Amino acid sequence: MSTDCTNQGTSGSFLLYLRVCCVIDNLGRSVTIKGNGINRYILCPRVLPKSCPSEKNCKDLNSKGSTINGNYIIYPDGETQVEVYCDMNGINCDGEGGWTRVGYLNMTQSGATCPTGLAEKNYTNISHPLCGREASNNNNCNSTTFSSNGLTYNKVCGQVRGYQFFRALAFQRFAIHQNNEDFAVDGVSITHGRNPREHIWTYAGGFSENSTDNRACPCNTGYSGGLDLNATFIGSHYYCESGADSGQSVSEVLYANDPLWDGQQCDGPESTCCPANSKMPWFYRSLDTQTTDDIEQRVCRSRKESGASGVLVDIIELYIK
Repeated sequence: MSTDCTNQGTSGSFLLYLRVCCVIDNLGRSVTIKGNGINRYILCPRVLPKSCPSEKNCKDLNSKGSTINGNYIIYPDGETQVEVYCDMNGINCDGEGGWTRVGYLNMTQSGATCPTGLAEKNYTNISHPLCGREASNNNNCNSTTFSSNGLTYNKVCGQVRGYQFFRALAFQRFAIHQNNEDFAVDGVSITHGRNPREHIWTYAGGFSENSTDNRACPCNTGYSGGLDLNATFIGSHYYCESGADSGQSVSEVLYANDPLWDGQQCDGPESTCCPANSKMPWFYRSLDTQTTDDIEQRVCRSRKESGASGVLVDIIELYIK
């Protein structure tokens, strides 16, 4: 009996029908493709030909024995080859391999440039450029999008490293903007989808390590800002840290000696934002549903004022599975 494979491939591409329809369960059997009153039949081979790659993502490669981190060729649509970097051990994620990298930035590397949507910033007290928002007098987020290559996923993992310049006010204005379309944070928002955006993770910058008012990180000991993130769409899916150490006055400088979200130099009230069991700067998030959405990263400032205060980034790394 023939298996109906109508609508399983891409119209007009016989090779893609062959690759999509002749899955392991159909090897040695015939499949039917119906269209325009004519039925087409494909007799699938008894084994998958080497010329018909079936590895759509890094998870497929990992399940077939690839265990070394590095660049691989995958076929997201079953036909078009794409070179990607695969994390085959997942140490920083869920402890299992098969993660496909969809976003990467490391401004400490020679020749690195900021991704589309972010502006390059240079400072005298750090040896490499940083990426941030365009200067503006308005509340704004500058956005960059990382393609999923059409891959289906329900897990996201990654890291972001940033720096504080002058004032960073964490979630001070979040009470006014409690939705993902008009999200107000001094920091980085990572989401997928549009209308509405779906939250994945937030990296926020706090005013100073020892602050506890509404400019502080909500995870600081003694926080009195009145915001309960657990009652919002953010929940516990965020990191927050300040670059201004205890005892420092907040002034118009780049705090280059204390990078944000690395889990280091978390002193005073901020120590509770960097628990010993945290994988900072790495996050891991299991989504409620599967998706093929691209991933959007926005570098945001929450308030109206001139100048370039807020948060900048130099490392971004995003994986899906």
